[in-house]
Amino acid sequence: MRAYLLAFWVAGVGLGAARPALAAFPTRVLSALEEDEPLPDVHVTVGFERNDTRAKIVREWVQRVAGEDPAALDVKELKYRESSNTLLLDVRVGIFRDLELHIGAPIVLSGSSSIEFEDGVANFSTIWGSNNANDPAVGYRYPLTPVPAERNRAGFGDMRFGLGWSPLTDRKDEAYPTLTFRADLIAPTGKVRDPQDQNALPGGSGGGVGLGQTIFDLSIGMNKRMRGNTPAFDPYMMFGTQLPVATGAQKERGMEPPITARFQVGTEVIAYEDPATDQFYAVDLSFQLKYIGIGRTYSYLSDYLPNFDQTKVERDLPIYTDYADGGNYTGAAAGTSCGLLMGVPCGELNRVDEHLQMKGTFALHLKPMKYFTLRGGVSVGFTTEHLLTTERVGTDTDPADAINQRCPSNSDVDCVGRVNAQNSLGQDERSPYYDPRYDAPGRRLRAEEIVDLTFFINAIATF
Repeated sequence: MRAYLLAFWVAGVGLGAARPALAAFPTRVLSALEEDEPLPDVHVTVGFERNDTRAKIVREWVQRVAGEDPAALDVKELKYRESSNTLLLDVRVGIFRDLELHIGAPIVLSGSSSIEFEDGVANFSTIWGSNNANDPAVGYRYPLTPVPAERNRAGFGDMRFGLGWSPLTDRKDEAYPTLTFRADLIAPTGKVRDPQDQNALPGGSGGGVGLGQTIFDLSIGMNKRMRGNTPAFDPYMMFGTQLPVATGAQKERGMEPPITARFQVGTEVIAYEDPATDQFYAVDLSFQLKYIGIGRTYSYLSDYLPNFDQTKVERDLPIYTDYADGGNYTGAAAGTSCGLLMGVPCGELNRVDEHLQMKGTFALHLKPMKYFTLRGGVSVGFTTEHLLTTERVGTDTDPADAINQRCPSNSDVDCVGRVNAQNSLGQDERSPYYDPRYDAPGRRLRAEEIVDLTFFINAIATF
């Protein structure tokens, strides 16, 4: 990879031509108050994006294999599907030399997710509808959620406000690459997505799509045009990160959003360009790698899993009848049900393990005239398998001098070194977000074979 990038760089310097050229689209910023163009550049974009996600859900399950000791093995459970259709509105304005202001707003026209049994699983499922899922003789075998199930969401999303600045541009000086900094703020402008929102159920008006976070999105990009006669190459690379901060309401819900980091490399293959008429035709090929850290956030199953709160149970470890008591859950709504419980809605945030997303994109950039650009393409992404439910049972807060001391909630064991319903200080050390049915090792849920397919098209008015 380094050799290719170095080759692009050397070729870009050695094949320089006198005429100016635009930076690659991902690193391009608009300008204003230039000597040859004093008026600001303006781009108004109306776009459409269709996204489809498919995943398989498996579960760790303790079982005995012939001739071997019991072990936690992954068993098939669910098929997960999600799709959305989004209208994208964006305005970019040059406010100074190679400095732009941009504002974007997504509107989710329709969005849905669903779960259903994997083939041949229904009679053996550990989630719903079998003895594996419902066995009073086994404390944690209380049904999780009805299967199949569906949720629908739509509405105005979270807006993006930001600046882009290119202190160096090869358009002005061929000795340098184009260097672009972007600083964006994604504001919680959309109706917040609530996992327990009954409007998201089939027949409802649709749940919210906002994340309920203020996200600081920072990135740096660079490209160097290999000038000369077309066809030509314009390779680029970008690094970025997102630093999310949950709103007060989301923090009360337990949200701890993960930090993400991304790297993208690609090139525009310029087939034809005519500066005199502003015609420009190119193909854009890119690859992106994104890291998502561990955090308590929305998962594929957060709309479907029960919101059990173990801190409402006096004993250290819940038993079957505790899961059957609606008072041990964090929410209630008339006419709802989760598992076998009436009046308790499904839905809670989950502590999702870290994972990687890989995405390849093919795009066409068509500019037949000065005032209009059409850009569209397709992306195919793959996500590494990861745990969807990995909440910690709690935190042992007993002081060191409590060694050999027995706790009020369990007089048979020492306080220090374990999580107690009531420790040596009279405190509950358990997490209210931990559900032993699916957060305990040997019962956790995992997503595998995750594939994302995205189609997008943007019509851009350019001034």
